[in-house]
Amino acid sequence: MNIPDMNEVREKEERLRKALEASGYQAAVIARADNFAWITGGGDSRVIASSEIGFSYILYTLDKKYVISLVADIYKVMDEELEGLGYIPVILKWFEKTKEQAVAEKITGMKTVSDILIEGADFNPGFFYKLHYPLTRQEIEKCRLLGKMTEEIITQAALKTRPGMTEYQVAALLAGMYAEHDISISVMIVGSDERISKYRHCMPSSKQIEKVLLLSPAVRKWGLHANVARMVCFGKVPEDISRKYSAVCDIEAEAITMCTPGTRFSDILEKQKNLYKQWGFPNEWHNHFQGGATGYVVSDPGLCMDKANQVQACQTYDWFITITGTKGEELSINSDGNIEVLSVNGLWPCNNYTKNGISIKLPEIMQI
Repeated sequence: MNIPDMNEVREKEERLRKALEASGYQAAVIARADNFAWITGGGDSRVIASSEIGFSYILYTLDKKYVISLVADIYKVMDEELEGLGYIPVILKWFEKTKEQAVAEKITGMKTVSDILIEGADFNPGFFYKLHYPLTRQEIEKCRLLGKMTEEIITQAALKTRPGMTEYQVAALLAGMYAEHDISISVMIVGSDERISKYRHCMPSSKQIEKVLLLSPAVRKWGLHANVARMVCFGKVPEDISRKYSAVCDIEAEAITMCTPGTRFSDILEKQKNLYKQWGFPNEWHNHFQGGATGYVVSDPGLCMDKANQVQACQTYDWFITITGTKGEELSINSDGNIEVLSVNGLWPCNNYTKNGISIKLPEIMQI
């Protein structure tokens, strides 16, 4: 159930209103689940968990707010996601018309922007994405709490793993523990031993764990994401894994501490490339996205490819650094002039890193 902070919601609605007026729009259609969560202060419009499109659409005009949904969904959404937010329900029966048709009828004659394809509206997802930042004070506190919860759960799960368990069993353990805290999973990567070296995205399998384990979930609460990667070794860490992981953390620390307002994402990528080369792994950056901003979207690594994109204040980041067989990834933020690693809270063994005059902690490989 969504219990929105009204100050947060009012601030976002004001951002949306100003953006509409500045662009000459009279209405906005919000159908994507990430944008729905953003505008409602954490509401969830999903029914199909894997879908980017929710089952309830918002139509926001300069003087009214509608939620358009089928009978099967409207009452739950009004009671548990939008209570007290002033939305006018538009209730549809599944055999009469689609949500898209209902929206198209309502926006007739209005200049409209939409985050999905709707007849009569300009399709422009980026219009909404730009409004997500800077994060509000309330969102920053949510991210801090989510980062803390994420580390607590992944640490507890790691300590319960043993050689001989299957990757499926470890994934089920993680999923159950997150579910107990009403945290959803957007991506669940669990791999072990040779599979970590063979596949960047090693989804769980029936393989039994032998020596090395990678836990890398991307989780979501209040619509916001925390994506982390932690490695576990049963016994002494192999020397080649240790060296690669040291390089991963060094590169990750550089990326995190470069996230000060005005820094170009493309410059962060160039620095990462140089460090890969210095560590003796010049082409490893070719094999996986390098990361970028996160929040209501899982991650936006494309920012690094456009020299016009700059780091903003009050923005969260997800830098995922991989060198074959190893991975590092944490939730970080810049706010009030400070860089924080929100998913590191002293529960997992860590090392200190000082880069660009900023000191942070990043996880070691946990030895069990």
